[in-house]
Amino acid sequence: MRIAVLALGTRGDVYPLTALAAELARRGHQMRVGVSPNLVDVPRRLGLDVVPAGWNQQQAMESERGREWVTMTDVDSFVRRTHEIYREYGEGFDAEAIDISAGCEAVICAAMSEWWATALVEALDVPLIAHDVAPNRPNDVVPHPLMTPDPLPTAAANRATYLNFARRDWRHRRDQVFRFRRRLGLPPMPPRSTLLKRRPLELQGYSPTLVPGLTWDSYRPIVGDLRLTEADLHRVGVSTLDPGLVEWLDAGEPPVLLTFGSTPMPDPAGMLAGIGRACRSLGLRGLVVTGWGLSGVERSATPELRVESYVDYDVVLPRCAMVVHHGSATITAAGVRAGLPTMVCSSFCDQPFWGRQLERLGAGVHMRFIDLTEEHLRSGLSRLMADPVRRRAAELGEQVRAEPHGTLAAADEVDKYLAA
Repeated sequence: MRIAVLALGTRGDVYPLTALAAELARRGHQMRVGVSPNLVDVPRRLGLDVVPAGWNQQQAMESERGREWVTMTDVDSFVRRTHEIYREYGEGFDAEAIDISAGCEAVICAAMSEWWATALVEALDVPLIAHDVAPNRPNDVVPHPLMTPDPLPTAAANRATYLNFARRDWRHRRDQVFRFRRRLGLPPMPPRSTLLKRRPLELQGYSPTLVPGLTWDSYRPIVGDLRLTEADLHRVGVSTLDPGLVEWLDAGEPPVLLTFGSTPMPDPAGMLAGIGRACRSLGLRGLVVTGWGLSGVERSATPELRVESYVDYDVVLPRCAMVVHHGSATITAAGVRAGLPTMVCSSFCDQPFWGRQLERLGAGVHMRFIDLTEEHLRSGLSRLMADPVRRRAAELGEQVRAEPHGTLAAADEVDKYLAA
C-alpha cells in the first residue's frame, strides 16, 4: 500500500514516525515521508523515500519568538504563539503536504501535522493514522497535558479540559484550517457524513505502565513508544558507542546523563559549569548530551565530566546511574526502560505531564526548567540517589522492558486497520 507520512517537528516528533515508516517499508508498504529539512539524515539512511518539508524546528525554537514560546506557562499565550509560528513558517507546507500525499492510499501524521492530514484524507478519501506521544484525547483519567499536568478530582473534570483546550486552540487555528481546506476544494468544515465515514487509527505511543488506569477502544491502542528496531539501529550506525565514550564509561562509576533537548539556553557555558559543580559536590560523574539547546558547546572530556553532541539513549542509558532531562516522551521512555531514577526539568507541551507522572510513580522528581539553578540540580540529584526512588525506577524498568516493542506493535495495528 502507498502510505504518506507527515512528520514535522523536533527529533521527538520525527524519529518515532521514521521508525514506524521503516518497519512498514520492511513489510512491503511503499512509504513517502515528509520530514523537517534539518532531520532528513536518519530516514534517508534507512532507505526511505524522503521529502524535506515544512520548516527547521531548531531555527524556529532558537529565534527570539521561539525562545519565549518554550518558556510560556499560560495556556492562551502558548497556543497563540504556537499558531504565530505556524503562520510564519508553515504556509509553504500546504503545497508540500499535497505533493507528499499525492496518489497515496493512507496518511500517517505526527501531532504537529494532524490538521493538515485531517483535511488531506477527506479530500483523497483515504484513511488516517495519527500518532500521540502522550495522552491528548478525551478520557476520564488524564486531563489534557497542556491544561494541567495533574489529574483532576473527577472524570468529568478531566474530560472537560479537552473541550476547554480545543476551544482555545480553534480560535487561533481556524483561519489556517479554512485556508488549506479552500486550497483542497473542501468546504470550511467537513460534513457530518464525512466525520462518520471512518474513524482514524490513533496510535498511543507510550507505555501503559507509565499511565496506569488509562484504557481506550480498539481505535486508540496503547502500543508503547516508537523507536528504531535493533536492525535499523545498525543501519543508521548508532547501535554501538563511540570508542572514546566507552573508554570514559569504563574508567569510573556509572554517570548521570544530562540533556535538555531542544530547550534554548540563555547561557550554555554557565549551564555546563553549574552542572559540573553540582555533580562534583555529590561525587558523581556527568555525561552531558548537548542537543539543540547546548549546540554551541564543544565536545570535551575530563574524568568527571564528558560532553557529547549526540548519543543513542537506548544504547548509553543502561550504562548510567540516573538521568536528568527535559521530559520529552522519547527520552522519558528510554530512561524508564533503562530503570533509571529521573529528574525532569520541563518547559512546554507534554513535558510537565511526564515529569509529574514519574514523580507520582515514585521514580523521579520534577521541576520547571525556568526554575532550575545549580542548587536545585544538586538537590534533585540527591533525591534520585535515595534507595526508594532507585528501587521504584528499577521496578518500572522491568515492567516496561517486558512489554512488546512499540514500533512492531504499532505496525501490527496499522496493518490490521488498513486491512479492515
